Amino acid sequence: ARLDDPQQVVRLLTDAQVRASILIAGSDERAKALLRDAGLPVGDCIKVVRVLRDFHGGSPNVMRAFPLPATASSSASSVCAPCSALCRCLCQTTRASPIKGSMKCGFVVYSTTVLIVTLTALSFYLPATLFQARANNRRIGAHYLQPAQANFVMPTSGGARDSGRELAEHGRHGISEPSVMMVTANQPLPCTTRRGDWIMELALRNKLMYATLHDYKTWWSTELVSAWDLEAAWNKIPLLYILMHPASPVTRSIEWMLWMDDDAIFTDMNFTFPFDEYDAAGINLVIWGDPQRVFRANDIQGLNTGVFLLRKCEWSRQLMAEVAALATPSIRRQIGNKGRIAEQGALTWVLYSQAAKWKDRVQLERNFTMNGNWMDYAGKWNKGSKTLSTPVWGNDQIPFVVQYAGCQMCRGHSENGSWHDSGVRKCHSAFLEAYTFGDDQVLNSIGLRHLSMETHLVRANQGYELYQRHQRMTRCLPQFLVIGTQKGGTSSFHWLLKEGWHQDIQVNTGEKEIHYFSWDENFRQGPLVYQQRFEGSGERLGECSGEKVRGEVSATYFDYPKAAERAAQLLPSAKIVILLREPVSRLVSSFNMKWQGEICG
Repeated sequence: ARLDDPQQVVRLLTDAQVRASILIAGSDERAKALLRDAGLPVGDCIKVVRVLRDFHGGSPNVMRAFPLPATASSSASSVCAPCSALCRCLCQTTRASPIKGSMKCGFVVYSTTVLIVTLTALSFYLPATLFQARANNRRIGAHYLQPAQANFVMPTSGGARDSGRELAEHGRHGISEPSVMMVTANQPLPCTTRRGDWIMELALRNKLMYATLHDYKTWWSTELVSAWDLEAAWNKIPLLYILMHPASPVTRSIEWMLWMDDDAIFTDMNFTFPFDEYDAAGINLVIWGDPQRVFRANDIQGLNTGVFLLRKCEWSRQLMAEVAALATPSIRRQIGNKGRIAEQGALTWVLYSQAAKWKDRVQLERNFTMNGNWMDYAGKWNKGSKTLSTPVWGNDQIPFVVQYAGCQMCRGHSENGSWHDSGVRKCHSAFLEAYTFGDDQVLNSIGLRHLSMETHLVRANQGYELYQRHQRMTRCLPQFLVIGTQKGGTSSFHWLLKEGWHQDIQVNTGEKEIHYFSWDENFRQGPLVYQQRFEGSGERLGECSGEKVRGEVSATYFDYPKAAERAAQLLPSAKIVILLREPVSRLVSSFNMKWQGEICG
């Protein structure tokens, strides 16, 4: 019964010596009266009686229908009647023929166990054996088993090319670059981390920007195409399969499909695949990998399915079908890694076990970094440079793509799957650094660049219209900033400049420190109010009299987190001046100031 305080009800019934057998034996009214006498509220009484009536079929004669043996009546008085009767029946059976009952029970248990084990073994080995025989054309009985089409088959139509050789022979009819569609996918639900959705948004923007620069079509999926058997990472297989159908209207003119995992981003935005070389060699699949590890060792780490280029043709559809055929759990357990293989291990197995069929048209690319590991490149980006600060595996060239496998920034764990904040922060920092490096290449086409590798704020490049406009509107703002340090002589320096120590320099009027970039309430007032802290300023930005060099002194700029970023955005050409002092004497001076101002008043 759904009681508010079950423990209290049990205690009241125990104190009143009201047992279940007494409640069941009588009528509902008798039971209610006993419960009320025990001190239960009326509502709880009704709930208890209703449960008793429903459980025992609503009959007050249940107790009489299952009489207890005399020896068990006292010990089982608190047990419901059908349960007690069942115990009596079992006890009588055991007393009557203990050996015969035990043998019969043991035989039933043994037979059931053997049957379950047999069915489990068949379900495990039979699909794997059939797949192995199919993949290798093994003879079973008097017949050869030929490779099947797929677990899913769509109707095909004529006119689909089987490889790039036909295209290389006949050309593209005057078209210099092939038509490519970039395909990617995100999980259909929001991320579980605070910044996960933002990171996924940046990763998607990176892909869309690359596609825009190279005139690629895009297909962004959030659907689980065949969730009942091809979950998670396997989803790319049926998605590409249906997109490559010859009659698909969205890919009718497409020659290549470029798959990108959601955690992979482009870092060399100007790089393009050598499509002509692939056409001449008849290549249909381009993927990062090592031929020795794939075709000889069946090493699951011998290739990486996070990024790959696939020609739209029937050959590719057949390959995706073969990979999808390995999604059966029993087959996955049979071919390796205790059944935990995803589509990467499945593709490796297909290429390894059927090398004669697929190998000639697969390019395991090693001529450029098609899919770099993010941990190898973290902290090695040089802003605006075409080379890395430190070579990776002896190569200082910018990788084409970097993948953040293992970070799982959308789900909240990082690196090796452990849930710890330091790992997540490390992934975020490395991602933003690489993303900014690639994004600068895109922004440069419109005359912009990021202030630094760690910020989303941008500034205009010299020579562009936005830069010239910015220069005109900020010409009356400070051209140098004295940022500290506190108790390092800033007040004396400001007084000297204000008293005319240098005739061509002008500092602000009023209080010494403006704190424009360090105090949020001052920064929100805008640059016009900031400009008007200097004599001769007009009512509009860029309007002022005099040709003196303007500057200001605010010691809080030295250590306030947002000050440097704000100043770099508004005054990118400003000179930075800092006054330093021997640390011990500076500390003593700071203590004296605090003592006089805050303690002594």
